[in-house]
Amino acid sequence: MEVSDTPGAVPALVTEPRFAQRLREYLEAEQVLDARYRLQRMPEGSVALPVLGDKLTEQHMRALQRAQPHARSPLPQDPVPSKAAAVRTPAQRLSRELHGRPWSTSILHIEAVKSYAPHVHHVVLDLECAGLCPRVGSL
Repeated sequence: MEVSDTPGAVPALVTEPRFAQRLREYLEAEQVLDARYRLQRMPEGSVALPVLGDKLTEQHMRALQRAQPHARSPLPQDPVPSKAAAVRTPAQRLSRELHGRPWSTSILHIEAVKSYAPHVHHVVLDLECAGLCPRVGSL
């Protein structure tokens, strides 16, 4: 599998347009389709489907070659963000941005609100979340 050092490049499987829907369904079922980016039409008429490079295994590639021999190996593509990625809430963007990295949370304000169900307690929290910068010299 090819991996690009170019920032912003995303691995994508390239196929013919008539097989794109079937390939998309397979990638979604195997949870390797990168939903943050859109399918792209290539200049030569083929279609590139963005994949999660770290989840796409050799086993997936062998299964793809057996089921869909027209699919080519992952090539780095310049991604086009999906519509869903463009409308994410600030909390979702922060969560995705900080996934796997250390971050801190502090409670700015707590307020109890009226509950209309017995034995249920509701609170509203104002949180401040921020990513932690790695310390210089730490591993």
